[in-house]
Amino acid sequence: MKILTSTITLIIFSGCTAISQSNTNSFMGLDWSINTRFVLHGCPGKDCIPSLEKPSRSPSDGHDIDFLGDDELVVGVWNGVGWTAYPHSVLDWHEIINEDGYTISYCPLTGSALNLETENEFGVSGLLFNSNLIMYDRQTDSYWPQMRLQSAAGELKGKEMSLQPLLETTWSNWKKLFPNTKVINSQTGHSRNYDFYPYGRYRTCNSTFCKDYIFFPIAYTDDRLKAKDRVLAIIGEDGSTKAFHINQFKKPVIIQGDLDGQHFNVVLSGNDNIAIAFYTHENLYIETWDIEHGNITLTSQTTGIKYDILGNPKNDKGNKLSAGNGFIAYWFSVAANYPEVELYKQL
Repeated sequence: MKILTSTITLIIFSGCTAISQSNTNSFMGLDWSINTRFVLHGCPGKDCIPSLEKPSRSPSDGHDIDFLGDDELVVGVWNGVGWTAYPHSVLDWHEIINEDGYTISYCPLTGSALNLETENEFGVSGLLFNSNLIMYDRQTDSYWPQMRLQSAAGELKGKEMSLQPLLETTWSNWKKLFPNTKVINSQTGHSRNYDFYPYGRYRTCNSTFCKDYIFFPIAYTDDRLKAKDRVLAIIGEDGSTKAFHINQFKKPVIIQGDLDGQHFNVVLSGNDNIAIAFYTHENLYIETWDIEHGNITLTSQTTGIKYDILGNPKNDKGNKLSAGNGFIAYWFSVAANYPEVELYKQL
């Protein structure tokens, strides 16, 4: 692992400027729990990227979703009433979507999405930590580096995020699994071209020789994987971290293990762009994996209770599975935030 000590004095991308800070934990008149040397201005200030509040949505065959191709990624949730898909192509432009009782947070620079259970309303602070979105909540003005999973400054400093299950996969897979889904449409109230990816070749640039590599300084690099390889990371309360390289597992598989006293089940299918983790004392197995016919069934080895891919019990038996404390993200960002990360290797 290497620490990157280079200083960026000016980076301009989509109208955003980054200025390095001194190596201190005091910044903006606040005490931070993170190294503010790597807290940077990604864009001019609060709400420089506008969040969405309870945006308009359409059924899967509805209007105003022409921008959304079948192979494009979405993040999807069950909100207690129905299924909703949030396209990457909308989140690339807005990063935060506030709903009743939960918030969807997405950072295009680190490829990381969260489903936060919260009554707070969040916005984009304009700041980044290790190239990752720092949110702020509008109730207390506390600052939340997304991938650290807790507040790093302000009134709520040290408060942990409460995560709910979130599935990232293609739009084609999601609507096959949940045909009654709604999806966020283009009627957001903002003039944005959701057909257009605003970050150039960033998603695919895996070399320092292409200009869209990593825009902002990061604390550590780790060459065990390519920078933009997608991994599923789960984080223990003590900071211990395990990461699973999604494309290493082409066919559907469940991996069980323990992390900081928590038993986890990780469900992976690289061919289907699916990776999700649950905390549960049970061991699950894949009973059915038939996306074409809309059926993924995970079953407990001990109780026989059946769950869908989001951990909701089928046939109204049992309680829903708890979300693992983690996210999908680009490898470079996981290593930068959690430099002692253990990379799982398939035997």
